[in-house]
Amino acid sequence: MKSMLGSMAVAFMFCAAPASAAEFPKTGQAEYDTYYVYDTVAKIDSGAGSGAIVDVTGINRNVKGEGPFNDMSVRCLGHQSLVGETFDFHGSCVETDKDGDNIFTTFDTKAHYFMGGTGKYKGITGTIPYTVTDLHDAAGGREARIVNHKATWEIK
Repeated sequence: MKSMLGSMAVAFMFCAAPASAAEFPKTGQAEYDTYYVYDTVAKIDSGAGSGAIVDVTGINRNVKGEGPFNDMSVRCLGHQSLVGETFDFHGSCVETDKDGDNIFTTFDTKAHYFMGGTGKYKGITGTIPYTVTDLHDAAGGREARIVNHKATWEIK
């Protein structure tokens, strides 16, 4: 009996996985925070302007504690430049969920943009305006930030 129950539990877990993947909404809105650590891997400075390449890692948390984009790991590469008072920041990210499905995003100083994905996120597009809260410098000269995102998406 114990063996049969164990087999049923394993079978249920494998059968349930595709159903949960199919349940991701085709359209929607969600708010989530990403807890990032920024690591500057290269810098240049000409005296007239400066630039940097930044490797950014983080974790997404939906503000409701569950739902879309919760518990995703994030890895981004970005390019920062500062000329006078003008700051510019562009890059791209891969956000991966617990199932191993991921979303490819790009970003600029105004928003992130869903550009596509794998698995349940295949065909995702959308815009994610964000606001940044600087926390502090982390160990090794890295910087910590919380970024609040307000995502709107569609999957075609």
